[in-house]
Amino acid sequence: MRNIFLNRAIAEAVIKEMELDPNVVLIGEDVVNRGGGMSAFLGVYNKFPERCLDMPIAESGYGHFSNGAALCGLRPVVDFMFSDFLALPFDPIVNGAAKFHYCSLGKSPVPIVYVAANGGRGTYDGVGSGCNHSQTSEAWFMNVPGLKIVAPYYPEDACGLMRSAIRDNDPVLFLYHEGSLGLKQEVPDEINPIPLNRAAKVLAEGDAATVVAIQSMVPLAVKAAKQLAEEGIKVDLIDPRVLIPLDIEKIADSLKKTGKLIIVTEEHTRGSFAGEILRQLTEMDITMFRKSPKVLGALNTPIASGYGEAYIMPHTEDIVKAVRDLI
Repeated sequence: MRNIFLNRAIAEAVIKEMELDPNVVLIGEDVVNRGGGMSAFLGVYNKFPERCLDMPIAESGYGHFSNGAALCGLRPVVDFMFSDFLALPFDPIVNGAAKFHYCSLGKSPVPIVYVAANGGRGTYDGVGSGCNHSQTSEAWFMNVPGLKIVAPYYPEDACGLMRSAIRDNDPVLFLYHEGSLGLKQEVPDEINPIPLNRAAKVLAEGDAATVVAIQSMVPLAVKAAKQLAEEGIKVDLIDPRVLIPLDIEKIADSLKKTGKLIIVTEEHTRGSFAGEILRQLTEMDITMFRKSPKVLGALNTPIASGYGEAYIMPHTEDIVKAVRDLI
């Protein structure tokens, strides 16, 4: 076992897949000098300088360029730094990569991974990066058939899921959380690929309620579950890890047991991925709900700068209160 940071886990996954497949390349701004804008790829250039391509500040342009590389047989890992910046390559991702395989009648797969830091540091009461650098983007893309969306929190999950994302023949949007870049975790010496299907992980078990925590909310939900357990209230805590394809069966199995559901997310609740989880569960079997579900998310306002960001985000005490209210 060893301790590694989240950015080391991501870089390690890319290095391992580059060692196994000569078609894997790294594309993005500052990937040569700084290991990417958020230093998520430190050490990759040192090992594979000929397969790291530095890009200008032109996300739409190198989004299209990366799609072409994928169509020509390469497996690009493409760094866009902040997920807010995904608005710029929205066209090559949504109207390009997500459609090529389908429009070519299955002849042209697009094995590409788009990487970006999701959310903001203010989530954990730190200094936030403001409304153009602290947004979550998973809901922007969930309406697009052809895309997969990965959203891990812990380093081991990020490494294992990144390895699978690189091997996947479909375009994958890989979102790591900005606030977890300094997170350190004890991990095995060798981290194997984690399949993107059936990827949800149960972090705590109980029958009082089901708590689904999306990405940055996972550590807050873990604290809430421990606090509730001290009061004799035990909950099922589930980290989806992969949003598309969503492991809805694991969530449904828990809900059948508890009858009560709380979804906590850093997203704004209007149009959030939490609503998609509720839709799928309701269509499966509405009788699983013995109480009306609750969704906790950011308030309906642009993300504030500095410490203001924390004021609109859910906190551990909000999760604890929601569980108490439900039971």
